[in-house]
Amino acid sequence: MNPAVQFERVTLRRHGGRPALDAVSLTLPAGSLAAVLGPNGAGKSTLLRAANGELRPASGTVRVLGEDAQALDWRAAARWRRRIGVMPQFADHAPAVPLTVREVVEIGRVAHGRRGASLSADDRAICTRWLERFGLSALAERSFAALSGGEQRKAHLARIFAQEPELILLDEPAGHLDLPAQDALTRLIAEVWRETRATVLIVTHELRHLPPDTTHVILLADGKIVAEGAPRTTLTSATLSRLFGEPLEVFERGGRYAAVATGEGGGDGHA
Repeated sequence: MNPAVQFERVTLRRHGGRPALDAVSLTLPAGSLAAVLGPNGAGKSTLLRAANGELRPASGTVRVLGEDAQALDWRAAARWRRRIGVMPQFADHAPAVPLTVREVVEIGRVAHGRRGASLSADDRAICTRWLERFGLSALAERSFAALSGGEQRKAHLARIFAQEPELILLDEPAGHLDLPAQDALTRLIAEVWRETRATVLIVTHELRHLPPDTTHVILLADGKIVAEGAPRTTLTSATLSRLFGEPLEVFERGGRYAAVATGEGGGDGHA
């Protein structure tokens, strides 16, 4: 089986020429629940956009689901993109979406139908099932814009899973939520991953946002990989102290990780 994501010495440059990714090589096995962790500006979102085919490397090769997106014609690229579900990073004040919750989820099925055709009964049944799975049935006919931040994330996750992709890319899915909502969403992602076994790649700068059962961690700083592997070997006090540039002590409980600063530093006291 091909790896789900494979970067071979990939370099991507920011405006001005400074590398956002600097000769990055990584292999993500199919079926992984993986996370890219690192400080702000590390290149995490750039890596995700490269995996989605949005960004063309200055050098190196990106292969996702066995394909180099930059080598595909538009028809093959469209088929390839249907195999990938994406949730971009949320802003503090995202623009209002003039759709109901059900309509947002149904977007996930549009690519499966004929152009201009209505969704089939089977498509609608799939959407209803994912609305139920994410606890949104009672909110299905409400305006998406009227939902809380956590409910909006659940609606987008329901959209992605309704698409039935092989690879799911999530950029800071628990960002800008209060602590209970962060915890609930993080655990829900792990639960649904166990049910579907799709490959999931999460980008975050918060250690506590890594779901339980995370199988693979990539630590990124200044566009370079600091460490890569299983959580127990990568999420150590020494490695995370080097990653974030201050002394940190790491704690693990029930597959969840957290860190606190142990010395004087410029951080916010947690990771």
